[in-house]
Amino acid sequence: MTMKKLLTGLLLAALGFQLFGCAAQENVHNETEATEAELADPSQFENAIPQNAAADFALALLRSCEDGEKNCVLSPYSILTALAMAENGADGETLRQFEQVLAMPLDALNGYLQVCIAQAGDEIADANSIWLRDADGFALREDYQALMQELFGAEAFTAPFDAQTVEQINGWVSEHTKERIERIVDTLDDASTVLINALSFDAKWESPFDASNVKGGVFTASDGTEQDVEMLCGRENAYLDDGMATGFIKPYEGGKYSFVALLPNEGVDVQSYLASLTGEKLLAAIHAASEEQVTVKMPKVRTETSLRLAEPLMSLGLRNAFTAAADFSRMANADQHIDEVIHKTYLSIDEEGTEAAAATAIIMTRSARPAMGKTVTLDRPYVMAIVDNETDCLLFLGVINRVAE
Repeated sequence: MTMKKLLTGLLLAALGFQLFGCAAQENVHNETEATEAELADPSQFENAIPQNAAADFALALLRSCEDGEKNCVLSPYSILTALAMAENGADGETLRQFEQVLAMPLDALNGYLQVCIAQAGDEIADANSIWLRDADGFALREDYQALMQELFGAEAFTAPFDAQTVEQINGWVSEHTKERIERIVDTLDDASTVLINALSFDAKWESPFDASNVKGGVFTASDGTEQDVEMLCGRENAYLDDGMATGFIKPYEGGKYSFVALLPNEGVDVQSYLASLTGEKLLAAIHAASEEQVTVKMPKVRTETSLRLAEPLMSLGLRNAFTAAADFSRMANADQHIDEVIHKTYLSIDEEGTEAAAATAIIMTRSARPAMGKTVTLDRPYVMAIVDNETDCLLFLGVINRVAE
């Protein structure tokens, strides 16, 4: 597989092996949470290989999100693009944590995504937008808005963030995902800025499965339940074996994109296999495909995933961005922090090909400015009074020793 295919096919590479189920990973926070000692100078990543770093991040995020029961399909490209829009507005410690978690400098991330965008085929439709609350004195920085337009073609909208704006945002996402993802937000109560990526993918197989070779079969779910499914049966010419799993590569029409599947060996559960993978190992396994005939049986799949990524991202070390300590000073003229990252995907695989869509929305809110002067916190017994301000009559007076009787 060429580097060109790899870069723009990373989404499918990261998604493909997930079709065989997602298993829970215990102690994920212990394994993925960065310590202060690990938050080193981002210059250490200057020579990082972007596609390896991006795949590492995708795997780490997947390990943080999957629960061992439901299907868990991410769009690493969509998430990275939305995060890149936020990171381009970050500075100081917030920027440093972005670079640490994504394991590459901001310029490298921008460059990597530009290659992906430039080499994208007709199978992909990609759109980005920035929504800003219409409030007095609150505005995007002009240089930030211009950069987002230049890098990602991001449209910018100013709106009142009322119920109508909610519907406008959902309508925009639905339009740019071919109505596969109809809603991404339900409310904008405290939001100040929303950064959105929307992505759709439509591709036919280079060699479609013959309808006569769609057979009944059994899929054993992660909990041991046996499910009756329709199996797509055929032959491919790219076999994968990385020692812990075997699989195949099935190209889409035109040869630009491919579907990748890796099935852990008997006795190796998906959780253990996923824990063993790094971005480099995953991509190396794909590159090492052998040209030999492989009989393929895979179930028809139609699945949707809805995730909130704030906690997984914080567990990976992106902390400041979600607190009042966030520094997004290069984005707007007021303090903001990320409140939530909402991610939704749709995936359908049948005998003709694959339809997929993803949307990622980063919901930002205005950060409270540090309190000035004195502070009084009623967190122990106190005296209270209700006073008539004209007569100084004490209508009520008392001591509050406990809040709940």
